[in-house]
Amino acid sequence: MIFMYRMAPVLQVDRRAFTLLEVLLAAIVLTVGSVVLLQVISIGLFSGGINETELVALNLAQEKIESIRNTAYANIANEAKAVVSGFPAFQREVVVTTPQADLKQVTVNVYYTIKSAELNVALITYASNT
Repeated sequence: MIFMYRMAPVLQVDRRAFTLLEVLLAAIVLTVGSVVLLQVISIGLFSGGINETELVALNLAQEKIESIRNTAYANIANEAKAVVSGFPAFQREVVVTTPQADLKQVTVNVYYTIKSAELNVALITYASNT
């Protein structure tokens, strides 16, 4: 006599799907990665803005220095702190001192604000009465 055994079907787990835990972990990893990436981009953009602002301030100071170099010695004088024409975010002042006879030290200060802190750029030149 031949016995035939019939095997009961084995429950098979479908491994093609993800478990809830795997999906949650993937979502957390993607979220943290995205937040870090956005912060890096934000810091980079802010730093670029600071560099641009400082460069504009330097150019405004250099422009005034060049203007003073083309001015007669007797007409070089102090200028009060005032908003620069065409650049409302910047203020400029000129301070003239006389360290020696027939020599003027001219300091051009350009002020600007970043994160509610007033910063400045200063350039110095000398003019002589010769």
